[in-house]
Amino acid sequence: MQGQFNALEVMEMAKDIEKRGKIFYLKHADAAEDRDVKELFKRLAADEEEHYQKLAALTEELRAGEDDADYLYDEEVSSYFNSLIEFTVFPPLNSKESIEALNDIDKALKLAVRAEKDAILFYREMCANNSGKTIEAVERLIKEKKENLQALGKYIKEYGNK
Repeated sequence: MQGQFNALEVMEMAKDIEKRGKIFYLKHADAAEDRDVKELFKRLAADEEEHYQKLAALTEELRAGEDDADYLYDEEVSSYFNSLIEFTVFPPLNSKESIEALNDIDKALKLAVRAEKDAILFYREMCANNSGKTIEAVERLIKEKKENLQALGKYIKEYGNK
């Protein structure tokens, strides 16, 4: 990914990633037939919602000092951010790997772990092209994603190899 983004732009993209994750996991929870897989996807969706709320609070903190941030909510700008992250972290719902994960808990966990790792890579790429408050914001996001990976490790112990 090329280009510089300010901290608020990074937060908006991160919030969209979390929102996409929640939708992805909820759709998989609805479609899964296995009770354990269904429960896992619901828990992962709840985690994504929690992360979204944290990012929303951080966005408000950052926005407090910015008077010219309204452009972020312009339809064209939002569309641009969506195009940047559309396939960055979560696979399309109708992809082979996504469908295979519906009733295979190990595949579901691997998909979730990969999504968190991909998010970390996405944010690290942003660090390479930015500085200041943006780097601070991205480092906080990377820390959140690492915590997500640790939580997934607990899920793997709880659900894995069933």
